[in-house]
Amino acid sequence: MEILDCLKKTVDSGQKTAILGIGSILRSDDGAGMYFIDLLCEKLRMELCSGIAQKDNLLLIAGSSAPENFTGVIKDFAPDRLIMIDAAHLGLLPGETQMVQACDISGVSFSTHMLPLSVMLRYLESEAGCEVTFIGIQPECTDQGLEMCGQVKEGTEKLAEACCDILK
Repeated sequence: MEILDCLKKTVDSGQKTAILGIGSILRSDDGAGMYFIDLLCEKLRMELCSGIAQKDNLLLIAGSSAPENFTGVIKDFAPDRLIMIDAAHLGLLPGETQMVQACDISGVSFSTHMLPLSVMLRYLESEAGCEVTFIGIQPECTDQGLEMCGQVKEGTEKLAEACCDILK
């Protein structure tokens, strides 16, 4: 799994890591980032309170469709690494994932955010002084709806499992 190798190189033990899940659970597959955070909290036995879970050197944030509301929380945590997870049109098959560096984010298509993600990425890199990595999950559909398609759900679960293994 290529993403697993990239994550292993990205996350160093002992470093402070923040993971921000983004998306709307009301727009089908766009909820993948939020589902990812729920899965990771469950696997790592962390509890979300007002969209935030923190344990040792790990901060998990359920950013929903307005992740910019959590920039202060991220800055206060002062992570060495910020990883953002969201559904993104990457030209892949539904459920496939791809890691994208912040400097390359302008070519990725998002549709449900208040603030363009590329602007937020650059802001956080600058203000929090940390490396920012984006992981996109290819959606099949981002129309209104409460259910993710099977492939996107499965791809998100595999990504959460890989992250959990690296973070433990």
